[in-house]
Amino acid sequence: MIGVALSLLIAPTQVGATQRYANAAVVSDHILASQAGTEILQLGGNAVDAAVATGFALAVTFPAAGNLGGGGFMVYRSAKGETFALDYREIAPYAATRDMYLDAKGTPTSDSYLGHRAAGVPGTTAGLYAAHKKYGKLSWSQVVAPAVKLADSGFVLNHGLAEGIKDFAKEGKAYPGTWRIYGREGKFYQAGETFKQPLLAATLKRIQLLGPDGFYKGETAKLILEEMKFGGGLITAKDLADYKPVWREPLRGPYKG
Repeated sequence: MIGVALSLLIAPTQVGATQRYANAAVVSDHILASQAGTEILQLGGNAVDAAVATGFALAVTFPAAGNLGGGGFMVYRSAKGETFALDYREIAPYAATRDMYLDAKGTPTSDSYLGHRAAGVPGTTAGLYAAHKKYGKLSWSQVVAPAVKLADSGFVLNHGLAEGIKDFAKEGKAYPGTWRIYGREGKFYQAGETFKQPLLAATLKRIQLLGPDGFYKGETAKLILEEMKFGGGLITAKDLADYKPVWREPLRGPYKG
């Protein structure tokens, strides 16, 4: 989850159990990701800049949900009343079929949630780029920079995330990349350790330099396609190259009159 309310920041005043901010607040599932968004506001960025920075930072600090391999939505309303909804959810590869997750007897298999065939074509990078291109104020490089730094320099793991990474690694032990990177071949990360992700940092740097082409084409795309081939996945170069987020009209309804 990412929430950004604008304009600039930042000292809260305590009112009971509620904090009120004079200008802005950034809320996400990890404090470092929220701080990334806050830094962008302090540099003069707007709410979309902050949301994009927070989203990429979550790819580093909250790998279970904030990630480059997934997708999402952005709903926006400006102070002037302008609204938009951006749909950048994952989509099915061209080779997907209606019954691909059923066995010969029509019974659902684990393929829909486990393994390479479960992967949809990722939308995160394209979606965040589209939102920034239309409404961002700072440069693309600036808003991706906090995530690059977090992946490169690392951050200290809390107990919850350390345990989550360990559980994820154990569940994914059959997949060499997962076991090597997150499981460290059985030497699991512990709370208090610094978690560095050099390969993710390299991917983010390509995105920072090239935008969506740094993910859907070139070296990152090559690595994705190699992994798909290794595990029998369906995503192809055409799937990656053709991905486009969709601008939608937000649904509206009354609230308390």
